Amino acid sequence: MITNILKKRFFPFMAVIGGMIFSCSEPADWSDPKDNIAPGPVSNVQIKNTNGGAIITYTLPSDKDLLGAKATYSYSAESEWMEKYASQGADTIELEGFGDTGAREITIYAIDKSGNLSQGVTETIQPLTPPIDLMRESIEATPVFGGVGLTWENTGGKDMGVSLYVPDTVIPGEWTLFDTYFSNVKDGKAIFRPFDAVEQNFRIEMFDRWNNYSQPYETSLVPWEERQLPGRVSSTEFIWNLYDENYWLWRGEIHNNMDNGTYRPREFALVHDGRGQSNSNSDYWMPGNDGDPIEWYVPGAGSSFIPFPLYFTIDMGRRAVYSRFNIKPRLRSPDYSAALPCDFEIWGTNSPKLTTEVGDGSREANMAYWTAWEAANGTDAWRNDGWTKIATCKLTMSSGESKYVAGMALSETDVANYRTNGFDFDINEGVTEGFRYLRWVINDTNTGQKNIQICEITFWGSYMD
Repeated sequence: MITNILKKRFFPFMAVIGGMIFSCSEPADWSDPKDNIAPGPVSNVQIKNTNGGAIITYTLPSDKDLLGAKATYSYSAESEWMEKYASQGADTIELEGFGDTGAREITIYAIDKSGNLSQGVTETIQPLTPPIDLMRESIEATPVFGGVGLTWENTGGKDMGVSLYVPDTVIPGEWTLFDTYFSNVKDGKAIFRPFDAVEQNFRIEMFDRWNNYSQPYETSLVPWEERQLPGRVSSTEFIWNLYDENYWLWRGEIHNNMDNGTYRPREFALVHDGRGQSNSNSDYWMPGNDGDPIEWYVPGAGSSFIPFPLYFTIDMGRRAVYSRFNIKPRLRSPDYSAALPCDFEIWGTNSPKLTTEVGDGSREANMAYWTAWEAANGTDAWRNDGWTKIATCKLTMSSGESKYVAGMALSETDVANYRTNGFDFDINEGVTEGFRYLRWVINDTNTGQKNIQICEITFWGSYMD
């Protein structure tokens, strides 16, 4: 009886195994069948010539195994033949990168999943003026502080480069590459520095990503004199100071926080002591207001934290026209973890109001005038009271990001900027008035902290007196 039971269980089990072996022995072939039958040709080909290229539209054949279409072309009689493909769901191929307006032939093919090509349909295209030549027509060179400023129009937002050449100092009549700038913005702008304030010759060459070069642009101009504006005279005598220091709190400004022993060594004077970067408490300015309740600023406002923007105002000691500035951060590991302004503005004036000149002179009136804080009924009215915005600044890394996130990837340039070079910012072009007082408006920081940790701030420009 036991034997019969085993047989009843054994034979069905073997039947299942046998079925499994049989079902797995021959996998299904899901690939498309191959053939050597060419598809039909494309039809109804239309050509629209564009700047530096052409747009080809067509009607595909009705073959069931159609993959798409391709166009073959060359940039010149001497260059190799190129191919560009379009999928079965498209009816357009766009060609670009032609460096002249000469006529040339292109051929369009249909192609199927077996790689078979149809009979080619040959057409003639004649590209319009290349984009790089249009940019060349719009280029302008002007003197700027310490250098040469270039502007141009790139209406198509094409990738391009612009190189500045200077006369070779050894071989007469030859030119030496000074620097190259790359861009794809529609309103192109580049500044090349440094150059002395004497008349000199320059040569500019523009090129695209296919190495098409425009005709060179040559000019002679005198760069404006530019000097570094010092923040101190000696180890004890400082030119720059925080404005109206007894009433900084009334204006909602970050400060030295001298009443807090923890931050006593990290005062504002450290940003122009010339000692460079470090992580020492005695080498960087850190106001230390992050986390202070707004109650401290606005009596009765509650316990919410100080909001953005953050403010501080510098008395630069003398009127100056500013060209650019550099910020060097506190060296802190990991890189970019020290709080820095990443979205900020700088405003200038020669006659900032004293707190006694604002409304009834009260702290509440000043807070409303000098800040945009809702808890203080802030209006930022000072902006419309004799101040001029001289800079709008964004701190960005190679990735385009401004915010620091632990473990984020940093390029060699990012690391060099943080540890050595600092971050460069330009003053708005067209601001030629000299200002003594500069008010910083910090809308955000790279870490999100309502604080900053800066080793050095350096300005360049020219004094007005």
